[in-house]
Amino acid sequence: MSVPGATRPAPPVRERRPAGGPHRSQPRLWPRVLGHVTATFVLALVVLLVLEWAHALNDPWVGAAERLEQLPRPVLAVSGAVVWGVVGLLHAVTGRLWLTTGLTLAATGFVAFAADAKMSLRSEPLFPTDVVYLRQAGLLVESIGTGTALALVAAMAAAVLVTWQVARLVRRPGRRRSPTRQRRRLVAGLRVVAGLVAGVVVVTAATFNVEGNPLRDVYERAGAIWAPWSQLDNYAKNGFVAGALYNLPATAMDEPPGYGPEAVAEVVERYRAAAVAANVGRDEDALADTNVVLVLAESTADPTRLDGVDLAEDPLPFLHELMADNSSGTLLVSGYGGGTANVEFEALTGLAVASYQAQVHSPFQMLVSRASSFPSYLDRFADRPTLALHPYVGEFYQRHAVYPALGFDRAEFRDTMTQRSTIEDAPFVSDAAVFRELVDELRAEPEPMLVNVVTMQNHVPHRGYSDPVPVEGSFSAEQAETLGQYVRGLQHSDAALAELAAELDRLPERTVVLYYGDHLAPIWPAEVLAQNDRLAQYSTPWVVFANFETEPVRPEHPISPNLLVPQLIAATGAPLTPLDALLAEVQAEVPALGTLAVLDGEGRVVPDVEALGPRAQAVLADYRLLQYDLTVGAGYSRDAVYTVP
Repeated sequence: MSVPGATRPAPPVRERRPAGGPHRSQPRLWPRVLGHVTATFVLALVVLLVLEWAHALNDPWVGAAERLEQLPRPVLAVSGAVVWGVVGLLHAVTGRLWLTTGLTLAATGFVAFAADAKMSLRSEPLFPTDVVYLRQAGLLVESIGTGTALALVAAMAAAVLVTWQVARLVRRPGRRRSPTRQRRRLVAGLRVVAGLVAGVVVVTAATFNVEGNPLRDVYERAGAIWAPWSQLDNYAKNGFVAGALYNLPATAMDEPPGYGPEAVAEVVERYRAAAVAANVGRDEDALADTNVVLVLAESTADPTRLDGVDLAEDPLPFLHELMADNSSGTLLVSGYGGGTANVEFEALTGLAVASYQAQVHSPFQMLVSRASSFPSYLDRFADRPTLALHPYVGEFYQRHAVYPALGFDRAEFRDTMTQRSTIEDAPFVSDAAVFRELVDELRAEPEPMLVNVVTMQNHVPHRGYSDPVPVEGSFSAEQAETLGQYVRGLQHSDAALAELAAELDRLPERTVVLYYGDHLAPIWPAEVLAQNDRLAQYSTPWVVFANFETEPVRPEHPISPNLLVPQLIAATGAPLTPLDALLAEVQAEVPALGTLAVLDGEGRVVPDVEALGPRAQAVLADYRLLQYDLTVGAGYSRDAVYTVP
């Protein structure tokens, strides 16, 4: 009941709500910050475990679970901190936890897939420098299959989209009140601080191989034991993240003690005198009017020498005959299923990859492609036209930049070659087509040539032939099919080699050929590999043949690729250069100098070069001094070592 004259109370003032539903106050800042820190920590832990597991899945020695159990926990903890730094930097840049999570999971899935695939195909870890292969997307798709490549891209996109959708679902309805200016400044400051701290971690990791790097010291204090002789061991003992950091760019070679023009001149004179003595009675014009052809045969190895596999046919009958009648032997390479460019590098330069720091696992990409001029045997043949033939893209191993640096006048790749035919539905240009291109080039050039050929026919994937060779062993039918395809490809290559030899016999110019395999195909089942020692898994054939009489040269022990051209020089009776004379001493003392194994003068495997005798140590010291001078140092010796005195 109202009282006359009384004043009515004012109606309550209602708070205006923004359109779109009831508002929600901003959550408290510090619990939110703690939540983000915890989330990035968990995310980093997931990334670490996924990467380590993916790498260990195809460990050639033990199972993934056992390998992870063997990893030192303190080393894993340091690796986790490094991954957390990367995740933290990404979060500081994006400012969105869902976006950081999505991008991180997508990148992790891609790297994990690549690590697993490379270990599966080549028994080799994924290196940071392998990022350059993203430029060769065509080969990557061909290697893993179009369906797998599309599935990988879809999975990466899904990782980002799913995290975005999850982030939307977990948000409570309503809109948050716009943050105050003070809060925005505080959040921005926290992101800057977090970004700076994470950035320091990332930069320190990126300079891992710089002398005095504190992160490397932390790893070593945590128990990391580096294995420069084997990157497979490095990753196995220290984990994927630590192994990858160890393989970041580093100085190619440490400067040898006493390096300088006087020390180099002394070594050059020693082997110049040895070359002069060895050249007595040799024909100085033995190669003057002779075509010199070097043929690296992709994935050419001799499966008849492997235990645990029965072939219905000999895939290499002509090569076996050729090796029996000419200079030939066994090549000990450092890669299984890969490493072609390293074999080619050693053959073309006479320099050993094992002499470089362990981080220089691809001199073509890490040294030669960055140089305007790089020493090679082409310096010896500078008076003649030189040509490189490779029936694939020039960007593969950066050969489009490598060949000019090595001194080739011209390089022809798949798209500029005239002969590009394949066999049936096989994916790559056939060896027969490449050899026809080679013969056409030799016939068209009136002057003697130096030609370097790298074939592609037997590269993975192995498919496309309607009549795979029957293969039997303790492995699956699917594996037998793949092996049968590969062996049939070898047989086609062998027939092409026979036709090449016949064509060269009809060629009026004197021509000598060095033909060699680069590695085993990366398809042999574990059951087969287990029945063969590691040397058998890394052995390929080589042979020198010509359309004129040559001297038989058959080394008693397997040799490294850096000693291949000296076999051609010896077979033709050509005079030696100082480098040839030095390599003759190296062959006598250390016939195989690789990252996989070192053989002493008796052909015995030694654990490392430190186990060699005094004479071998002295020869290797001279060899490394010249290699340092030629490729890292001032180049005092370049004009002399590849020149016949």
